[in-house]
Amino acid sequence: MNILYLSHLRGESYAGPTYSVPNQIAAQSKLDNVFWYNAIHNSIEEWKKLDYYHDLNEYPDESIIRLPKPFNSPDIIVIELFYNMVKSNFLKELINTEIPYVIIPRGELTFKAQKRKALKKTIANILVCKKYARKAAAIQYLTEQEYMDSGNSWNENYFIIPNGINIPNITKTSFTKKGIKCISIGRIEPYQKGIDLLIKACEDIKKELIKAHCQITICGPDKENKVKELRQDVKDRGLSDIISFRDGIYGKEKEKLLLDSDVFLITSRFEGHPMALIEALSYGLPCVVTKGSNMKTEIDKHNAGWTADNDEESIKNALKKMISEKDCFADKGECAVVLSKKYAWDFLADRSHNAFKGIL
Repeated sequence: MNILYLSHLRGESYAGPTYSVPNQIAAQSKLDNVFWYNAIHNSIEEWKKLDYYHDLNEYPDESIIRLPKPFNSPDIIVIELFYNMVKSNFLKELINTEIPYVIIPRGELTFKAQKRKALKKTIANILVCKKYARKAAAIQYLTEQEYMDSGNSWNENYFIIPNGINIPNITKTSFTKKGIKCISIGRIEPYQKGIDLLIKACEDIKKELIKAHCQITICGPDKENKVKELRQDVKDRGLSDIISFRDGIYGKEKEKLLLDSDVFLITSRFEGHPMALIEALSYGLPCVVTKGSNMKTEIDKHNAGWTADNDEESIKNALKKMISEKDCFADKGECAVVLSKKYAWDFLADRSHNAFKGIL
């Protein structure tokens, strides 16, 4: 099968698609004939080394029909993310093409995501984006929750295949004897990531957290310049000895910090399918997750942590339960590893191949 992947990725180190998209395509390349066209000029050097990777420096016309055969008329087109195509010259070509295409919006179509920059998105939706979505052969959602939070108005044809990971060859073997080290990894965006909810929940159970010697480290780039404000809020609530912030962590540093932690936290109001959460599971960390993480059902089903709804009271109760069940960390960590194996990239590539065959 000849598959053309279209993207507009700049490769920011803090962005999930920087990692998920290349890994997805790499796994698919083992089964199918792939061509990745990333419509930017300044690419990541590591990507340029891939035989199937191409960008505007090679093909500046930003046109499907001007690509080399057979990818000027592939069997199927896969579009990574949704609104990035509005920035490109592909949109009109896609709407008018007879080639089936699949969109992977990665959370961009959910009701809560639509509220961010709502005016711009509403105008774009009316002018062209709704038409572009409905013309797709299908939309690939990453989780059942993402589909439910997006609704059927975009396109009634859909399938669900999640993000994946490269399973690490090392997992946690022991947990902190005195205290609990919690870690959260992701962009410092208080509303989407629910950091405000986490802080309020911690204030409500401050005494329990102090007694349990619980420390929460929130790691990520300060994309909205909110860290100073958050630190002050933490200080004002008397939580400075419990909650701390640090810059984004990557590669071996991230692996080391995950293995040194006991519990992974994600209190997001909405997500696509968070890579950091899946990675934490694969290292054997039990997780505290909200419904907005889109993995609440899976965590509950596999006994891989503690879950909450997207509100302060529910998060507070999940944290209290986590503290009271410290003796269960190792068992839940083993369950987390089992759950993570469902997300091996090669396994997901096979599912994608079959989904694309079904469309064709």
